[in-house]
Amino acid sequence: MPDAPKTYIVNDQPTDTDALDFTPYVETLADIIQTGNTPLTIGVFGTWGSGKTSLMKMVKKNLPDDFTVAWFDAWKYDKEETLWRAFLLSVLTSLKDTAQKAGKPTEEFEKMQSLLYREMELEKLGGVTIDLPKLGGAVATGLVKLSLSFIPGISTLTKLVEELQAGAAKSSTDEAVSAITRERTKIYIEQVQFLEQFQEKFAKLVKTHIAPKRLVVFVDDLDRCLPEKAIEVLEAIKLFLDVENCVFVLGLDQEVITRGIEMKYKELGEKQDGENQRKFTIEGIHYLEKIIQLPFQIPPIEQSDMGGFVQNLSTEWPHEECPRIFADGLGDNPRQIKRTVNTFLMLWKLAQKRNERLQGKVKPVRLAKVVAIQTAYPDLYNLLLKDEPRYLRSLEDFFREEAIADYKNQSMNTKEKSVERPEPAPALAPFLSRRGASAVRKILAPKEPEVEDADFTTLSPDELRLYFTLTARAEGPKIPSKTEAPHLVFEPEMVNIPAGAFLMGSSNDQLIPSPFSNEQEWLESETPQHQVELSEYLIGKYLVTNREYQEFIKSTGAQPPRNWDGDQFPTGRGDHPVVNVSWMDALSYCEWLRKQTSKHYRLPTEAEWEKAARGSDALIWPWGNEFDPSKANTKEARIKDTTEVGRFSPQGDSLYGCSDMVGNVWEWCNDWYNPYEYKQNAEQIIKDPQGPNEGNLRIVRGGSYNRTFNDARVSVRRANDPLSVGEAKGFRVAMSISKTINVSANIKI
Repeated sequence: MPDAPKTYIVNDQPTDTDALDFTPYVETLADIIQTGNTPLTIGVFGTWGSGKTSLMKMVKKNLPDDFTVAWFDAWKYDKEETLWRAFLLSVLTSLKDTAQKAGKPTEEFEKMQSLLYREMELEKLGGVTIDLPKLGGAVATGLVKLSLSFIPGISTLTKLVEELQAGAAKSSTDEAVSAITRERTKIYIEQVQFLEQFQEKFAKLVKTHIAPKRLVVFVDDLDRCLPEKAIEVLEAIKLFLDVENCVFVLGLDQEVITRGIEMKYKELGEKQDGENQRKFTIEGIHYLEKIIQLPFQIPPIEQSDMGGFVQNLSTEWPHEECPRIFADGLGDNPRQIKRTVNTFLMLWKLAQKRNERLQGKVKPVRLAKVVAIQTAYPDLYNLLLKDEPRYLRSLEDFFREEAIADYKNQSMNTKEKSVERPEPAPALAPFLSRRGASAVRKILAPKEPEVEDADFTTLSPDELRLYFTLTARAEGPKIPSKTEAPHLVFEPEMVNIPAGAFLMGSSNDQLIPSPFSNEQEWLESETPQHQVELSEYLIGKYLVTNREYQEFIKSTGAQPPRNWDGDQFPTGRGDHPVVNVSWMDALSYCEWLRKQTSKHYRLPTEAEWEKAARGSDALIWPWGNEFDPSKANTKEARIKDTTEVGRFSPQGDSLYGCSDMVGNVWEWCNDWYNPYEYKQNAEQIIKDPQGPNEGNLRIVRGGSYNRTFNDARVSVRRANDPLSVGEAKGFRVAMSISKTINVSANIKI
């Protein structure tokens, strides 16, 4: 059996090979370690995954061979009862190894270790035992053990006094405290003697076995330990090891450690500053300043270096554009970039394995973009893109139009009028004001010209959903956010329709005879074709979806559509048009949306709907005068059900960019129906027609999935009872710009 092709996955092990141009920093730190005054503690600060360990390994590699080096991985010993002891033993072991290599005696090292274990024995035995009966006749008989930690604290004594009081020893509390204090003082003296002995002996060992060279101690992953354990190591350096010819290099996240210090010492009390702001008595940053003499912050990686770093992570890139996407869009944390690249390589391998089922529709550059967005802006990925894939196209269009406008404004002279920057779709606006938006902009709107199969503008919602279905396989556990994630604002995306005249209705040669005699009246109501003039207005780019309508149901408690389960729409149909809504339901939705936004949302008039669908050229279908079943969800498409809005975009869009103007579902309009209205208006140009003042039926337009191409002509007129609902009946909204239309006037039902 031939060997299967190797899947290249990037490992996350630290390295002493420079892939991020750390060399100047490494050489500088190595020089300081060799020549700086001692004792010296250097703090290498950076967030998790920023490259602290790799930089420290490179510094270690650059030190002279005759230097004694100790490397302490703090996190490995985090389960130890006393991390500080494990740390001291590690340093002593390195010193002992140096002495052995030089053929020198090591008895002093055993004595030092015995001092450490003597302290351990004291702790393990439980500290001081006090015989309570000897403290006074009123004290209950029994033994209470006082266990002292590294240096006894006030809290231990207080706890014991509380226990005595609880045991009916109140009359002898003063005696007890006095006796305990004497014992505590005795132990404290022993502890101080231990500190002095250890530090003195350690200084002699360094002078004997190290000087004039250096002992360099690297402490890694300190910020991954519990705060109290990390503080033990910091204090051990200051109390035991702070002697000449010693250098300590600490890798840590400054924010994590300072926060831990403040929480550790919070019990000592809090104070308020002059602005009445609470501050810890011991402030973490000031505490660190006393321990660390030289702070060094891991520098942000230059973009040019990041490009090379990502490129070199794999020899199996499926397209040369993929590393650029990760380098531009993922910031400067090497670990996060490696993790994201691994996710991409795995998913691309999976896509190849399922290529037959996926029909080759998953392309590497598009997949890289979605994976990058998943990492750079998970809220956007989870709450918007995964649930509403069509917005990915809108977002890409917005960023590209924004880039074009910015370029034109930078290129024009001072006398030219500046180009207005585009406005994002309302649903996208909350996400564009949050951290992560800049990264997504770089991912979706690169400065360099893009390659084939890299953009999303030509993909249907089903094709877009493939990418989110695939990337969902690599989602990690959800970590609750400290800040509230932005929610979708279900204010519809609108399209501007300019003011002007258009031809409304059908000419005789545009009519398609129906075999059904009862439809003759409908055909006649489309004629004659006549000129109508409209003011500028806005109309929804898409039909109102189930997910958008759900917000209205939850907010108002209105009756949900009959195909819903309470306030839950059918599974998997969030981006399908809402159906089973009456004209009155549609009107109520518009009124609710108007209150939520303070914008005059309403149903479109019949004339507004038709102009948005056909443009000013009297087209028969939104795209032209020849029917194409691949551009609309009609009976000819053989789907036999509603489809997600935008599925037939952009190929089926109208001249103005409106989606699903024909097919999918019939759309309620504001007008009453009058079969003779066109004939009455044939001899004049009507300005902003509102339809009849009264009637029994309301207009519906656009055809549906269960009707033929004939009913999908943009001039077709149908009408239904305003209280009726149906599986193929929905709506979209409109908005006035220059005037207000009174949609509630003369409502007769």
